[in-house]
Amino acid sequence: MFSGEMAEVKKSLSEGLGHPNFTDMEYGEIIPGSIIVFFMDIRGFTKISIALDNEELIRILQATTIASIYSVRKFGGYIIEYTGDGIMAYFGDGIKTNSRDAFNSLRTVAYLMEGIKNNVNSYLSRNGDETIRIGMGLEYGNTLWTQIGTPDACQPKPISEVTFIAGKNSSHAKSWEAIIGENIAEWVPEGFKDTYEAYEFQKDNEKYSYKRFLFKWQEFSKQFNSDMKQMEHTFLNKSLPTLGTTIMSNAGSIINTSNTAKNGPRPLKDQPFF
Repeated sequence: MFSGEMAEVKKSLSEGLGHPNFTDMEYGEIIPGSIIVFFMDIRGFTKISIALDNEELIRILQATTIASIYSVRKFGGYIIEYTGDGIMAYFGDGIKTNSRDAFNSLRTVAYLMEGIKNNVNSYLSRNGDETIRIGMGLEYGNTLWTQIGTPDACQPKPISEVTFIAGKNSSHAKSWEAIIGENIAEWVPEGFKDTYEAYEFQKDNEKYSYKRFLFKWQEFSKQFNSDMKQMEHTFLNKSLPTLGTTIMSNAGSIINTSNTAKNGPRPLKDQPFF
């Protein structure tokens, strides 16, 4: 727990889940936009769940989740889901994402990493509970918002590779690592990122590769604490990369102008992965 901040934590807990700009979407509606997606996962939590009793699991999850909620909302993000052993969050208004949104997502990563590593684990240790290790994932890009589910049981979601890459980055991250996708990494200045193994697979003799990078959150935090104004200038002086747009035609069909769009045969349709 972050000492001295419980009142703000309690306030943020009352704000609910989801992105407020899309709670009133009509079922079947599709809205083009862009977003930054953030995931945090506890490493090895399945093993922890087997080794510990349920009461201790609750204490661990509550301490970690409350710290995560506060950290995300402190920097303007929105908690979307509790993923069992972590959280999913968005940054940006969902329609147009800017460099301030990206900067705030990086601040959240560094702040939450330090908070869990130092404060939450100290809190758990003082109470005789198991301490934890976490990993994080982050990516930015274009998306289509829609209500997923049935009319009486649906949730507004941004659908694109961005959401799934951010989740995969988080699940692949080692303890205290934050893996970022190629879109947001293009915007992050040199000195705050390092190369990381790409996410790759092959299907029907075609190789797919998605570049990923390691966000150097310790260096980010160190320099931010040393000179906040200079760091803001370094990051906010550059716009996020333009990735194309997804628009709706007058007939209601989707026209994708993203630079990653592919035309032609769709081998995955008739030859599924599994």
